Amino acid sequence: MSAAELESEGAAAPAAASPVTRAVEVAVPAKSAAPVAPVLPAASQPQAASPPVAPLNRSAVDVLLVSGNRALAEVVYQVRRIGAATVAGITAVVLAATVFFANNLPQGGVVAALKSQLAHLAAPAAGTKAIGPAPGAVLSALPPREEGPEIVAKIVEEARASGVELPRGQYEYVPARDGVAASYRMTFPVHATYPQLREFMDRTLVALPAVAVEGMRIERKTVGDEGVDAELKFSAFVRSEP
Repeated sequence: MSAAELESEGAAAPAAASPVTRAVEVAVPAKSAAPVAPVLPAASQPQAASPPVAPLNRSAVDVLLVSGNRALAEVVYQVRRIGAATVAGITAVVLAATVFFANNLPQGGVVAALKSQLAHLAAPAAGTKAIGPAPGAVLSALPPREEGPEIVAKIVEEARASGVELPRGQYEYVPARDGVAASYRMTFPVHATYPQLREFMDRTLVALPAVAVEGMRIERKTVGDEGVDAELKFSAFVRSEP
């Protein structure tokens, strides 16, 4: 190789290396910008502190649970030992006692209040006199003994006005004794309806204040009968002296 060819190769070598140099220059990154400060999260507002929770006293709770379980077990054991019938009897006695006291204790206060009122009403006020007719005045208001037939006639009249027939009767004079006025006792067997008997007695007691009903017996032979068989007893009080 001649000197001219060597020189030409040497001149071509720098020319061939220039693209590499440009590529290297392009690959070098540009100067970076100023560093950016990191963004910090916003500070949260402080929360209110929760009240301290008192620690549970587990030992006391355990003691209560153990005591309750023991008591329950003891009750179950006693129930099984004495039997269900005995438990039912005891329960019935307790319930009966409860009902008795619940019903009678309030009544005791009511009875005491009524007794107090009766004592207050029975005690006459100071300086006052008892009001009421004298025994002689009551006896003088009775009809005399001689009016006995008229009293019987009036009773028969009131019976007819009520639709009741008096076919017969029994009469008995009872003299005065032991502070009781003399009277005529009369017994009438009748057959009528119950409303008729009621009207007859009402009319007689209104028309004759000295007459009282001493007794009454009613008998119905069959359920379907409207009328009844009755026995009425009257007493007409009279004065034994004129």
